[in-house]
Amino acid sequence: MPLRRRELAEWRRERVLDAALQVFGAKGPDAASMRDVAAAAGVTPGLLYHYFDSKEALSLAVTVERGFLSEFRDLLAEAGDRPADVVLPEVTAGFDRILSERTALVGLFVSGVTRPEIRRGLEDLLSETNRLLGRYLSDRVAAGELRPHDSRAVVQALFSSCAFGHLVGQPVDPVAVANIVLRGISGR
Repeated sequence: MPLRRRELAEWRRERVLDAALQVFGAKGPDAASMRDVAAAAGVTPGLLYHYFDSKEALSLAVTVERGFLSEFRDLLAEAGDRPADVVLPEVTAGFDRILSERTALVGLFVSGVTRPEIRRGLEDLLSETNRLLGRYLSDRVAAGELRPHDSRAVVQALFSSCAFGHLVGQPVDPVAVANIVLRGISGR
């Protein structure tokens, strides 16, 4: 395929994913149809099926590709040996910012949690998030900065409080949440 056609195909696919996130977030994945997504993306249903052969495949792609993992990796890539009392507030604030920028993502996660493909995508996101942040936290424990703890509980405390705040329309202060969690795992 010539480069121009490939670029156009990728641009259309990205447009479909953006539209699906908005439609699924607003209507819920059960109530939304592929026609709704195609209309929002400005493509024909046939073209939509060229990229995604089912609503389940599209739902999984939206969950994984429009989730927060790439930004989360970027946030943690900068962590290095920096202290947890600096990194955890930054990471939590970054996650909160992502949710603020992608309000439809919260709606999709909540309304789609009963759909196996979205649940699988969420489980993959959380597993990778736990692995990445867990590695950083383990390094901080080894350095004597933090006490041994359950890193999965730390991830859940940091991120679920932010997500729930956005869900109910009462966002929390992500730095305050991080500081509360830090008090519990700090070696000091």
